[in-house]
Amino acid sequence: MNWQLDTNGGEIPHEHVVAPGETCDTCGRRVPHPKKVSSPVSKPLAYRAPLDEYEAHLEAIDAAAEELGFTQNKYHRYVTVNYALALILQGARLEETGG
Repeated sequence: MNWQLDTNGGEIPHEHVVAPGETCDTCGRRVPHPKKVSSPVSKPLAYRAPLDEYEAHLEAIDAAAEELGFTQNKYHRYVTVNYALALILQGARLEETGG
């Protein structure tokens, strides 16, 4: 019998071993990949989206990342959103200066 941690830190018995990056059929938890020494320090960023628009929102970010060539970046959604925000703010400055 194998033991896996649940989302609350408790242990759940499992009949099988779940590989890193895979989702457990028993508890539905995605097993994280081990952190590499070379991994940059990061922090989760979250915001709420309407449930019926959630998937479309992620698809739009991913499509924009694909169009911009950002998909090879580990943080492609973050980079894509930052790029869009910079363009918006740059446009606001152009309006302010009459450019």
